[in-house]
Amino acid sequence: MWSFNHIYIENDIKDHPRTREILSKCSWRGIFYIDRYLKIFGRKKQDIHFQMKNRSLILARASGELLYRGSPMCQDYGRKQFYYTSTMKNCLYDCEYCYLKGMYDCGYIVIFVNIEDVFAQAERRLDLLADGERMYLSVSFDTDLYSFESLSGYCGLWKEFAREHPGAEIEIRTKGAPSPDGDEGEVPNLIHAYTLSPQQIIDRFEHNTAPLSARIRSVARMLSSGGTVRICIDPIIYVRDWKELYGSLIDSMVRAFDIDRVMDFGIGTFRISREYLKRLRRAEPHSEAVWYPFEIKDGYAVYPETLQEQMILFTSDRIMSFSKSRKNDIIFRA
Repeated sequence: MWSFNHIYIENDIKDHPRTREILSKCSWRGIFYIDRYLKIFGRKKQDIHFQMKNRSLILARASGELLYRGSPMCQDYGRKQFYYTSTMKNCLYDCEYCYLKGMYDCGYIVIFVNIEDVFAQAERRLDLLADGERMYLSVSFDTDLYSFESLSGYCGLWKEFAREHPGAEIEIRTKGAPSPDGDEGEVPNLIHAYTLSPQQIIDRFEHNTAPLSARIRSVARMLSSGGTVRICIDPIIYVRDWKELYGSLIDSMVRAFDIDRVMDFGIGTFRISREYLKRLRRAEPHSEAVWYPFEIKDGYAVYPETLQEQMILFTSDRIMSFSKSRKNDIIFRA
C-alpha cells in the first residue's frame, strides 16, 4: 500500500479507470479535487525537500503535445527520430544533482493517468516515419518509472506497446534494480537502460537509489532473460578520486556479466542548463556535486573541456579494454 499525505485529483479524470485503480493502492490523510494540476504543482517557492519527505500525489490529465524532440543535452544514440514523453513528473529518489530540482519548484509526484493518449500520439508519429525509419522514444526522463511500477503499471504498458510496435525503440532508464518478467527476449525493442555509478557516488549523491550491487545483479538477470540492456555511466561526477572509483565500477561490471552482451554504453559527464543550475543550487546549497565551479558553454554548465575529455576517454577506454568482440561503435559519448 502506497501512503501519501494528500492526493489531488483533477475533476475531469476523477472517474477515469486508472484513477480508481491507483487510488485502490493508496492510503492518504486527505483527498482534494482540483481543476488543473498546475495550481498545486506550479506554485513558486515551494519547499522541495519538505515535500519529498511528506509526499503528496497529483493525478492529472496530460494534454496538448505529448511527444517532444529530445534535448541536445541528452544522448540520441545515433537515432535521428529521437523523442521523449512524460507520463509522470518527479521521482522517489533524491539525487543531489538531479536536474528535476532545477526544473520544478514542487516535490510532489504527478501521474498523468491518460497514458492511452500518449500511445495514440506515438502511433501517429510512427505512421509518419519513412520506410525503414524507427522512432527512439525515452519514457523515463522526468521520473524513474520502474520505482513506481507497483503503483502505475506503466513499465508493463510500455512493454506491451513496444511488443505491438516494432518500429519504436522504447527506452526506460533507471537507478533501481528491476526484476525481469521472463519474456524480455520477445521484446527486443524495449531498452532497459541502467544508470550505474560507483557505490561511493551513490552514497554521497544518489540518495534512496538502489545500491550498485543490486543494479549490477539486475543487469545480469536482464541479460540472462534475453532483455536489451543499455549501460549509462552518465553523469560521471567529479570527485578527487574519480578515476579510481569509476575504474572500480567497470571492474565490478565485467566480473558480473559479459559486457559484449550489452547493446551499447552511454558515457557522459555532468551538465545542466545555466538556469536550471541556479535553481538546483538553491535546492542543494551544500552539495559538492552541484557547487563545482562549472564553465558556461552555449547556455549550459559543464566541467572544463580538458576534464570532460579525461573522464570520458578514461571510462570508454576502460570499457573497451574488456570487450572481446566489439568495436568503438558501442560507446556513445555526451
